[in-house]
This record gives sequence, C-alpha cells and structure tokens, in this order.
Amino acid sequence: MAAKLNFTSKVRAGMAVERVSAGERLAEADVVNIAQREAAVVTQPEEGSAQTESHAVRQILVEDVVSNPYNPRAFYSAETIDELADSFEKQGQITPILVTHLAEFPGKYVIVDGERRIRAARSRGDKTIEADVRDGLDSQNLYLRAYHANKEREEQTVFDDALAWKKLLDERVYVDQVELGVAVGEDPKHISKVISLTSLPPLLLQRMAQNKTDVGLGHAYNIKLIFDRAGASVAEHWLDQVIEGKATVRKLEAAASAEAGARRIGPRRTHYQSRVQFNRPDGVALGELKLFGDGRAELSLTGIAPADQQRLAERVKAVIEQWASEMETPETV
Repeated sequence: MAAKLNFTSKVRAGMAVERVSAGERLAEADVVNIAQREAAVVTQPEEGSAQTESHAVRQILVEDVVSNPYNPRAFYSAETIDELADSFEKQGQITPILVTHLAEFPGKYVIVDGERRIRAARSRGDKTIEADVRDGLDSQNLYLRAYHANKEREEQTVFDDALAWKKLLDERVYVDQVELGVAVGEDPKHISKVISLTSLPPLLLQRMAQNKTDVGLGHAYNIKLIFDRAGASVAEHWLDQVIEGKATVRKLEAAASAEAGARRIGPRRTHYQSRVQFNRPDGVALGELKLFGDGRAELSLTGIAPADQQRLAERVKAVIEQWASEMETPETV
C-alpha cells in the first residue's frame, strides 16, 4: 500500500511540474508576442537614418510623397477633393495612405493607394500625413493593389482603365493584353475595346469620366467610332445626347454605322480655312485650333497631364464665356 501511495505521489508531483513548465512556456510566448507587437510600432526614423521596415504606420512629410507612376485612376473631381479636405478638417484622417519605396524615386514615398487623400492634404496645406509604408512592391503590385482598392470603392471607371492599361502595356509591365487580362480578371477583347478609347481627345474622355453614371463602355466605344469617322464636333454632339438621356447605345450604333456609310460614299466635311498651332516653350507641339468656313472651330490638344486637364478646361471655358458675353452685347455707335 505504501508503495502504491509512493507511486501515486510521484505521478502527481510530475504532473504538477509539467503544469508549471507549461505555464512558464505560455508566459514566455506571451512575452515574445508582446515584444513582436511592440516592435511593429515604428516611429519615423531620424533624417539620414538607413533604417527601413517592411511594414510600418507613421507620419511622413507631404512634400516627400510622389504619385504612383502606375496610378489606375487618371480622372479626379475637384469637388470630391474639396469634400475630402473638409472631412479632414472635421474628422481628421481616418485611413492612412499606402506608400512604398522605389529606386527611381530615392528618398521619396510612392503612393500605392491614397492619391485623393494626398491631394486633399496638399489643398489644406498640411505638412504631414499618416502613411502605411510597405516595402518590396514591384510595378505590377504597385498597380494591382491600387486597382483593386479602387474597384472595391467603386471609384474605378473604364476611362481610368483605358489610360492605365495603355501605359502598362507601353512600358511592358505586362507583355500583352492576355497577361494583363489574367492580372485584372478581364477578357483580352474587353481590354482591347477599353484601350481603344485612348484615341479620343483628352477633354472628351474627361467629360465621359465626369459623367460616368450616364456614359458606359457601350456609349463610349460607339462615340469613339463616330469620332474616328466624323470628327470631334459630331462626337461631342452625341456625347451631349447621351448625358441628356436622349441617346441609347443602340442609337449610337446606328449613328456610327451611318457615318461609316457616308464615309464610303465620300467626304462631306468642310476643310478648315485656317488654323492656329500651339507649342510648348521647348518647341514640342501641343495641338491646334482649326477654323471652318461654316462657323465651326475645333480645338485639339495632346500631351496634357491628367492633373492639369481640369484647370485647362476651366480656363478655356472662362475665355469662351467672356467672348460670348461680348458678342451678346454689341457696341453702341
């Protein structure tokens, strides 16, 4: 009996030791986990420091932020930027921008997602912005992360896709439309159709993007065909019809077919009587203004950065409105 008690006592003692040992191991694991979590909270490194992290949220200087060279969005509404700036004023920045480092932008933070937020911060004159810094992203990651983020927020349009996809293929980020289609989950035929929209004048494309709720890919593609066959003024007329709810995709298809038939019969457009050409100070051509005998005038410009298009449109509008007001008020003799 004594031997049995001895054996039982030893077993119980052993179990107690095991419990203590397991508790110690759990405690040690908790300490490690806490240390790892604390190590993940990284402060802004001092200027000149070589310290880099694969993932860290911090305050960074607004002046050190540059746009995503493969930004999937090309069109931004000034009104939405103002609204976001107002939200910053009332609620502060809710979501950090996502940035990374690229060798071609030394010492800078490249935006992966957050172009609207950085524009709002700049409009307010903010010196810093909260950012989630992710290193180790290549060009494809840079595009796809931003692309899917915009898709989830329903901010991405086919007009943004048109410019972004063309650039990705031009710069060989993706070798062809098939590889790009696999990356974004779209049929290569769809990608080809969307990219064809880039042949439209930038201002026409921007108007479509600004009216994205009324202008879908079917509308845009047929307006592109009309533009190819009849020119900008006819394309703008049909875009106005779409925005006003007076033209369906089927009606545009009929108009595009009619223009194709008229083109086969022969040209019916009046040749311009004179034109004014525009160049940058370095001599690079920007476009031209054509004047026609039937009273029409066509302005065509190229090479305008998306960020400058809205400002240019506002200035052109102001000039035309001023001219129109002078025409409405004839001089008294």
